Amino acid sequence: MQFRLKVDSKGRIYLPREVREEIGDFVILEKSEEGFILKPGEVTNFLEEFKRSITSEPPRTGKPENWPPSKMKAIWRPPS
Repeated sequence: MQFRLKVDSKGRIYLPREVREEIGDFVILEKSEEGFILKPGEVTNFLEEFKRSITSEPPRTGKPENWPPSKMKAIWRPPS
């Protein structure tokens, strides 16, 4: 099944009723090599996602360094 969809001046896409009924109220627009794919999405609670994000451990890319104060202050000093 293929549909031609028009994007309005505010960036909204009108989906035909039969597509909305099948795909649901939330969708994911995914870019692929062939174009864009519209997938059914799931409802997420923004605050829960935000809390999970800020309380999770950041990914480490190596061993943390403990810089001396002089090196830290050099970051804020204007170049000579």
